[in-house]
Amino acid sequence: MALLTGCGLGHSGAITHNSKPNTVASEILARMSSWKDIRATVQETQGTAGHSGKTLNYDITSNVASGQYVIDLLGQHPVGIYVNSHETIWYPQSASHYSVLANLPRSDAPWAIAAQLPKVLRSSHIQSMQMKGQHVSLAMTALLPSSHGRVNARLVYDTQTNTPTSFSVQLGKQSITEKFSHFQVNPAVSSGTFRFSPPKGVTPAISITQTGTALSLAKSQLNFPIVLPPSALGLTLNAINTGTNAKGQRVVLLSFTAHDSSSVIITEMLNHGATPALPSSNLTSTTESVGALTVVVANLPDSMEEAVFVVHKTEVIVEGNASTVDTLLNQWGSLPSLTTPTSTSTSTSTHHSS
Repeated sequence: MALLTGCGLGHSGAITHNSKPNTVASEILARMSSWKDIRATVQETQGTAGHSGKTLNYDITSNVASGQYVIDLLGQHPVGIYVNSHETIWYPQSASHYSVLANLPRSDAPWAIAAQLPKVLRSSHIQSMQMKGQHVSLAMTALLPSSHGRVNARLVYDTQTNTPTSFSVQLGKQSITEKFSHFQVNPAVSSGTFRFSPPKGVTPAISITQTGTALSLAKSQLNFPIVLPPSALGLTLNAINTGTNAKGQRVVLLSFTAHDSSSVIITEMLNHGATPALPSSNLTSTTESVGALTVVVANLPDSMEEAVFVVHKTEVIVEGNASTVDTLLNQWGSLPSLTTPTSTSTSTSTHHSS
């Protein structure tokens, strides 16, 4: 049975059970050619073999041609994320600061699938096609910003409404599924939708002045030594950014990806002898001795953790999954090269998140 296009988009190509997979993909791309702006509600589920992981819900609005999009992460701790070609604004709603990143952290890149579906499909190698009623399922190997090479993925597309219903991808041992609802093609989008206007009193935690700099260039722009994670952890460096924070201090921001694809953000600046403190003053923190380091630690929502310490006059703030941050602190604390001459701590402990 042939299923013809709907929604009055003017395409007459039919998709049938006997259609070749590449033909189906070409027809879907033809139907997507009318997309200028899109808006959708997305439920993302993550998991590993035999284990269900966390679920995230968010709304996304995208200008497909320009690559700009806005994500409103829903839930108990809502976050607004504004992405364009040169920067990403990360604003936890009701917070007093927002962050400026070079790009969306790799571990969060699947959030952007709805905004990039035509691009992803166009560059994919189509493997097979299945059809059930009005839904066509395309198995493919796709290129995603969050992967080093091609990954197995599946797109399910409704041929009557001409909208996607889900996109799933396998990243190593982790499976991620994006389910789309309330998918709108070319809704009325105001000109200011993709522009972040900070509320009164909200200032940048870091103002990026140059993105994507090489390590040597970043070092030349700073008046303090950069402290890197121990190589034994095998973190992947995604970006190095130098800038100025809200207090006028020179800052370097290093974005890493851990083995579990989670994001680790390290911010560093010159410490003038002040007691280090976490940027978020409303967090309940504890001070601990971890090997050679004196560390201020606080738990964040969603099993995240933030920590700060000073070594060789460099103040280091690290944020990421609690388990990853704990491992980092223990590795740093055991390095003889990080022992500070002014340290008077004699107790040694292994840090565990609480």
